[in-house]
Amino acid sequence: MRYLMNRQKIYSFLGLCQRAGKVVSGEVGVSTNLKKRKLKLVIIAEDASENTKKTYINESKKYNVSLIILGDKVSLGNAIGKEYRSIVGIKDKNMAENLMRIYSNK
Repeated sequence: MRYLMNRQKIYSFLGLCQRAGKVVSGEVGVSTNLKKRKLKLVIIAEDASENTKKTYINESKKYNVSLIILGDKVSLGNAIGKEYRSIVGIKDKNMAENLMRIYSNK
């Protein structure tokens, strides 16, 4: 039950991040921003393809960016007011740290 509550908190906080303009989504946006070293956190949906997971786990390690694998594509997209999304990136350090804190409290 607590895990589900934390997941809801993460989705709510992602919505706040989106409204603040600190979210990029989709493979192209996340990849571009990773290479420019603008991301502080990458979130991948649990139901993303194995290739997507592998690619972005490796990219996140390469650029020393924190990573969370969480939820499903539909919920991740809904959290930021979009259609389904496999991958989301957070550009703000403080917001990324808050998301990591919520995630680690599961």
